Amino acid sequence: MSNDLVVRGGTIITAADRFVADVGIRAGRIVEIGESLPRASQEIDAAGLQVLPGGVDVHTHLDVDVGTVHTADDFESGTAAAACGGITTICDYAWQRRGQTIAEAIRTWQAKACDKAHIDYGFHVILSEVSDAHLAEIPSIVAAGYPSFKVFMINEFGIGDHAFLRLLGAARTAGALVNVHAENGDMIDHVAREMVVAGRHDPRYYAESRPALAEAEATQRAIMYAELTDAEIYIVHLSCRDALEAVRAARKRGARVWAETRPIYLALTDERYRAGGTEAAKVVGAPPLRSAADQAALWDGLRSGDIQAIGSDNTSWTVQQKAAGADDFTRVPYGVPGLETEMQVIYSEGVSKGRMSVHTFVGAFATNPARIFGLYPKKGTIAVGSDADLVLFDPARTRVLDERRLHSRAGYDPFHGLEVRGVPVLTLSRGEIVARDGQLLSRPGRGQHLKRRRAP
Repeated sequence: MSNDLVVRGGTIITAADRFVADVGIRAGRIVEIGESLPRASQEIDAAGLQVLPGGVDVHTHLDVDVGTVHTADDFESGTAAAACGGITTICDYAWQRRGQTIAEAIRTWQAKACDKAHIDYGFHVILSEVSDAHLAEIPSIVAAGYPSFKVFMINEFGIGDHAFLRLLGAARTAGALVNVHAENGDMIDHVAREMVVAGRHDPRYYAESRPALAEAEATQRAIMYAELTDAEIYIVHLSCRDALEAVRAARKRGARVWAETRPIYLALTDERYRAGGTEAAKVVGAPPLRSAADQAALWDGLRSGDIQAIGSDNTSWTVQQKAAGADDFTRVPYGVPGLETEMQVIYSEGVSKGRMSVHTFVGAFATNPARIFGLYPKKGTIAVGSDADLVLFDPARTRVLDERRLHSRAGYDPFHGLEVRGVPVLTLSRGEIVARDGQLLSRPGRGQHLKRRRAP
């Protein structure tokens, strides 16, 4: 049987291997990898290009209300941006509201995504309350294909430590992973109140309001709770050296802990807040941008394997929404866009500048998150039987990132004006070309809803 498509003559790069070969694709899956494959009805000349697994971003927030504001991007614009940036799979966070069952939260998010997504998607569940009834739901939710739950340790969205411990025990029994936003809520609330009283509320001071000490304490506490309950946790958006040291030490002890960082922490520092006002508000997130020393530690953590994944934490707001806190950081909604630029920025800052190998890049953006969250080997690698999710990178091409050309409805990007070396030139999702040279070639609703099964 002939192939539908052959990607010919590219340098195939996985988390472990690098070789020149053709990739034969049929019915959306990779069916052959070899030299001089027979011609197909459709051919892509990949000579001189790197053929990588499509990105797997397991940390996005699309079409969500946070307080009184609604994100700029829904599943149509968010996944359009992702496709144009080389991301072929996302796991978004279905946010359970108080009084809602876990199953109801998932159904709500399914309705948001089903007719809009350009690429494949799965869901984690953010838990806003953990009652006996919610704990009893967990085994059936895991069995249905949703084996990961998120909790916040900050006060505005937190569930409290006792509920956290109960969740960890239930997750361990069900074989689920608990994703943790680790910041000590009492510490950051105390510091923020004192800063506001002192008149230091311009966003230029934002990083000081969420000290690294608060992140390190909460990370250490989450790890201890996981060790107490023999549970498995995933620290989201790790940003500082001391939190990384807690993760590193725990992993050496054999604790089941994973860690993720964000592109903004790897490519930007807290110097960006010096501009103050709206420009500083644009890069307000939780945790905040950190020091150059913290950034260097994160790169080291990726190289050592103590940080396994990179996720965008894409939470996009318009400039107008960000500007609501131009003179008061407590009024700035957390989050930045980044789905379209994350892979090329980290390829440029990491691979092109020698901070990480291309294999580490593939591991962090594709293979590791796919393994951790139960998508591998369907996603996250280039192998016979895997979905034909590929991104072709030109390692020599340069580009100046221009927020006016991006697909997010935020209207800005934190990496605007940055020159990158190494850019995605074509994205395939299940064998379909969904983006070429930054142009979307997909249609809303073609993305498939993924059910996940984690390895025991």
